[in-house]
Amino acid sequence: MLIDFHVHMFLDKLAAGAVSSLAKRASLTPYSDGTVSATRALMREQGVDRFVALNIAVSPRTEHHVNDFAVSLLQYPEIIPFGSVHPDSPNAFSEIKRLKEAGIKGIKFHNEYQNFQVDDERAFPVYEACVNAGMIMLFHAGADRGFPPPVKTLPEGIARVWKSFPQAKIVAAHLGGQDMTERAVSALADTSVYIDISFAASSVPVEEGERVIRAFGDRVLFGTDCPWDTPARTMEYLDKMHLTDEKKDKICFRNALRLLGEEKNK
Repeated sequence: MLIDFHVHMFLDKLAAGAVSSLAKRASLTPYSDGTVSATRALMREQGVDRFVALNIAVSPRTEHHVNDFAVSLLQYPEIIPFGSVHPDSPNAFSEIKRLKEAGIKGIKFHNEYQNFQVDDERAFPVYEACVNAGMIMLFHAGADRGFPPPVKTLPEGIARVWKSFPQAKIVAAHLGGQDMTERAVSALADTSVYIDISFAASSVPVEEGERVIRAFGDRVLFGTDCPWDTPARTMEYLDKMHLTDEKKDKICFRNALRLLGEEKNK
């Protein structure tokens, strides 16, 4: 079984423009056109059984529409959609409640696009609402190719959020910190925070990636960052590491099932 915990896609009418603008901004080449149909086909062709579709409310104005799209994705059995809320939105709490009641299991935060520091206490009530709802919080972590410094989601900032909400289900994407893996290990390895390996195949040497994976034990999730990387490339990256079959199984699906609360079903 293979679960990709980090995938992006868009409404068909928005996909072409979104992928084109994001690719230009970050100087990246997409592997998919970002539509639901193309993404589902790519995942199926490359052996992914289920995948987490991450959506981002870049502003309070877009929040409700983004979450409408997330809820619409529940119709596909292989998709695990995450919603998104913005800390400046007056409707953030009602949106979390709406998403929870619909069956959404997580919230995606991208602090660069949402323009707030991850440990800004104005966001703490929103985090608390996510925790109380039992929802996973997945953060873009570290640098983003499309934004200049300063980085808004440093590993140390995520650690401060975890210390305030130690019961939270937190995932720090991109090995815990894009372009700052050593800081991720130092700040987060001794917490309960999970990491995913999204985009690592395109940006982190194998030896460095393996060192981070070992530091996080059983809190590592397979992820690609599709359309910016693919399951096949990411699996090749993992296969170059000195990992046991048991360890790979945990990364590829068992850790995800545990975090999603589905471990007893497998």
